[in-house]
Amino acid sequence: MSVIEIVGGAILLVVSAVIIFLTLMQHTHGQGLAGAINGGVGGANNARLTPADQMLAKVTRIAGIVFFVVAILACVFASRLA
Repeated sequence: MSVIEIVGGAILLVVSAVIIFLTLMQHTHGQGLAGAINGGVGGANNARLTPADQMLAKVTRIAGIVFFVVAILACVFASRLA
């Protein structure tokens, strides 16, 4: 394994843990498991969310974007090194 693969894997592991933590910190507002899975009826309505919930949602989106970018870069680097 090269250094790039090790660093990329470590970053993916950390970002994955952050996404899991942030997702568990968010409130589903009494919708139960169905609301957590499919977003519920009012999933797109951010007016009812508190500022803390809005911030958690925004940080979770950013962490998801970082995860996908790092995953794609890891695949590109792995294919070039192989």
